[in-house]
Amino acid sequence: MNFDNLKDAWANDKTENSHLSFNSIPEGKTSSVVWKIRRNMKIELIGQTMAFICLIVLFLNGPKSSLSVFIFWISTFLLLMQTFYYFIRFYVFYKQTGRYDLTVKKSIHKIIYELELNIEIFKTFNYCAFPLVILIIIGDNVGWVTAIQQKITNGFVVNYSSLLLILLILIANQIIFMWYVNLHIRFRYGRYLKELKKIMEDLESGE
Repeated sequence: MNFDNLKDAWANDKTENSHLSFNSIPEGKTSSVVWKIRRNMKIELIGQTMAFICLIVLFLNGPKSSLSVFIFWISTFLLLMQTFYYFIRFYVFYKQTGRYDLTVKKSIHKIIYELELNIEIFKTFNYCAFPLVILIIIGDNVGWVTAIQQKITNGFVVNYSSLLLILLILIANQIIFMWYVNLHIRFRYGRYLKELKKIMEDLESGE
């Protein structure tokens, strides 16, 4: 065989293989998965914003005491500062997913990594935010504030058994809430993360 013909055949074979590998990425399916993740993140943001507004409106329109006002606004301030920090990170991820080239394996790898990272951040955010949300809800109801205050202290004497009971109830609620958060994440984001990983596995096994 002529050397020039052999070189041309090798070059053509290389071009066809690289073209096939590039086009083997299921762009439509990947785009659909990423779109669903972005949609759920947008719904999450709108839902949490509406919940904040509802809590504030209920507090402003309800009866208040000096202690309930203190608990409510301090907890709300701390939660808003915390939410602001975490939501900036989520927003950066949201914007990045709209700029990735989904025909490139490196971009899909990047989305998978960033999604896993943001899922862990979201878990941490909810774990830290829940106690503050409980305090906000308590501060929103002056009757609850008065009842808890009377159970914990009688004048200058602290009732430690009542305090311990309240702490145990809060811990139990925290555990139940985190179970719900994990279930929520698995439904809204975990299944799409599995789909992206499956796409990458199929691509790597086909090479």
